[in-house]
Order: sequence, then structure tokens, then C-alpha cells
Amino acid sequence: MSMKKRFTNILRLVLIALLLLPGLKNLPAQNLSTSPYSRFGIGDLVNRSTGRSQAMGGLSCGLRSGTNLNLQNPASLSGIDTLNFVFEVGGFEKITHFQTTDLQKTVNNLGFSYLALGFPVTKWWKASLGILPLSNVAYSMTATESNPVMGTINYNFQGSGGVSQFFISSSISPIPYLSLGATFSYLFGPISHSRSLVIPADSLYFSTRSVQAAIIGDVNLSYGAQVNIPLNKDYFVTLGGTFQGTSNLKAQSRTTLISYGTGLTDTLVYSENPNNSVILPMGWASGFTFGKKNKFTAGFDYRTQNWAESEFLGIKDSMANSHDYIVGLEFIPNAFSLTRPLQRIRYRAGFRYSESYLQLRGSQLTELGITFGAGFPILDRTQRGTPPTRSTLNIILELGKRGTVKNDLIRETFGSLTLQLSLHDYWFIKRKYD
Repeated sequence: MSMKKRFTNILRLVLIALLLLPGLKNLPAQNLSTSPYSRFGIGDLVNRSTGRSQAMGGLSCGLRSGTNLNLQNPASLSGIDTLNFVFEVGGFEKITHFQTTDLQKTVNNLGFSYLALGFPVTKWWKASLGILPLSNVAYSMTATESNPVMGTINYNFQGSGGVSQFFISSSISPIPYLSLGATFSYLFGPISHSRSLVIPADSLYFSTRSVQAAIIGDVNLSYGAQVNIPLNKDYFVTLGGTFQGTSNLKAQSRTTLISYGTGLTDTLVYSENPNNSVILPMGWASGFTFGKKNKFTAGFDYRTQNWAESEFLGIKDSMANSHDYIVGLEFIPNAFSLTRPLQRIRYRAGFRYSESYLQLRGSQLTELGITFGAGFPILDRTQRGTPPTRSTLNIILELGKRGTVKNDLIRETFGSLTLQLSLHDYWFIKRKYD
């Protein structure tokens, strides 16, 4: 395929995605979590790490590669080889065990992680585009009260929806060893919260139900930078950082309150606000990696975001500023071995500790996770006697917990298995023979 034809295909893909944006905000979000903590703000924030990054605990600031994408720091795109095209897609299964002082429940969820493309535009300009979930709202809770007059009263709380992200990222290298990047995102999706007070039908009293729904659709910008310092004998150090400013996202909201009982239904409150908003706060991250090319990579990240300043439809929720600490490692026994396939596997591990954005009943919830993973090279049967292609199948296992049973809160213990494909092709090469 000629350079002109491939470049034309990129433009078509970008234009189609942009034309679809106006209708994306009306699409239902997938149910990727079932957590009572998704009740707050825009919902339960999703881990946006790619396969390699996720297996290393979510390490991203100083992580760069010619064979794997890093969606959290757009400056890392400059690491893509000039002749390399990258396509990545992933999905997961997550099992979560919820526990209070007297109740327990286990749920299982399957979901889509992300889809992304990475490609060179010129030797000094690289780009990517894709789609991934940003947050999810999925909970259903019931409380019961016995009233001597009205009988058994049920309080039901339910939520659904979430926010997704379509993005286009770009990276340039204005001078040697320095990379700058930016990500343009369109955030979209519906979020709905409902509360019901259900009174027995034979009572003289009416039940009530209130619903607050919002459809979010607006743009967001974030930035990244990396300094890659080559050392002797293929060793390197990479410093990186990201920044996201405060975003005031447009949202169309609707509030409804109805009463019902004895065959009658009455709307007590109905209001619409086409100009409501959701405020996503400023956040930044910094970190570094150290390693030897095609041998090992180790690094550390620190992230923080001012969630105490966030708002959902004009309401400040139970939020606190978040702080994340991440350590990750990757090791390759022999990246170029032709006779021992196990020597080419990329073994990865990571650890993260978070002071989360949730502050409930005087306690800021913490979360920790341990990750293990491996990248298995995919053989190319058309090239016998040569090393595998750059394509890999990545498998990631994460174990962790969030929250506490103290102060009548909920502790979540979870395990997730992620499968991610990173597929590669050569870019702008005119073949003499097929």
C-alpha cells in the first residue's frame, strides 16, 4: 500500500470518528462495575492504563515503547518507530467481594478496556486515536424499615451509566531527547441516579421516586512531556510528567419526582436544565523509569488530582484530593532468542497505593493493588527462522482492595484478569514482491 493511500485512510478514520461525536453522548454506557462507591461524582473512575502499563501497576509517566501504547502520557508516542503501526484492544473480567460488618456479596463483571491506534505522521510527529471508558455508575442498594403505621418501608437506591472518552493524541520531538504531547478528548455519556421510598400498596400513604439524570458531552485537553536520556551500554533514564487543567463540562440534566399508589401517579417536580455542568478538577503526575534496552525497565510514578474542587450538576460531593503512588518492573530474559520462546516473554509486576478521591464519614478511603503480567510474542509463520513479530498477547492479573468496614462503610476485595492484544504492521513501506 502506498504512502498516499495509507495517509488517506488515516484521514478517513479521523473524519468518521469526528462525524460520530455528536451522537456519541446519547449512547448507553456499559456496566463495568457494580460498586456502591460509584454513587459519588461522575462514578467509579476506570483504570485507563494499557496492557504493558497496567501490568506494571499503572506506571505511565516515564514509560515509552516502540511496540506498546501509553495512553496516559501522550509524549510517549514519540517512541513509536517511524515504520511501525500499532493497534491495541483489551477486555477484562473482574470479581469483587463486598463486605460490611454484617453483610457480604460477590459480583462478577466482564467489560471492554480500550481500543486504540498509534502511527507515525512524520519522523518527528506521531499520533494516536481511540476510545475507552473514563468512569462507570452501577449500583443498587436497598434498606428496610418497619413502621407501626405504614408497615414495611423499602428505600431503594440505584444508579447507572458512566462517562466514556474518545481521544486524539499527538506527540512531537522539537529537540533530541525531548518529547512533548497533547491529548484532545471528547467526553460523553449518560448518568442516572434514582431514589425510591416504597410503601405497601394497601397503605393509605403514597410511595415516591426521584430521578436525577444527566447527559454529558464536552471536550477536554491534557498534556505530557518526557525527557529520554540514553546512557552507556544501552541503559537509559526517562523523566516524564502530565498535566490536566480544570474542565467545566457541559451537561443536560433532568430532575423528576413522582408519587404513586392506589392506582394513581402524580408528578410533583419536573425540571430540565440544558446548561448544567460537571467540573473535573486539575491534576498532575510525575515519574521516571530506568532500565536497559530490551532487557529491563523499572520506574516510579506519583499522581494527584484536586477532587475536593469537583462538582456534579452544581453539587459538591464527598470528595477529597487523591494521591497515587506506583512502582513497576518489566524484565525480558532474552528478547532475541530464536530457540527458547520462554526467554522472549516480557515478565511484569507492579504495586500501587492510593489515597482515593472518596472521603466518607470522616475517612478518606484508601486502595491498594498488586499486578502481575506477561507479554507473549505472537509468531509470524510467514517468516520462519526469524524472531517473532512485535505483536504481543498481554495477560494481566490484578489483586487489590478498597475501603474499610469501619464507620459502617464497605470494603471491596477484587481480582481482575485482563487480556490485551498489541498488533503491529509496517508503515509506509513499498514492497517489491508479494
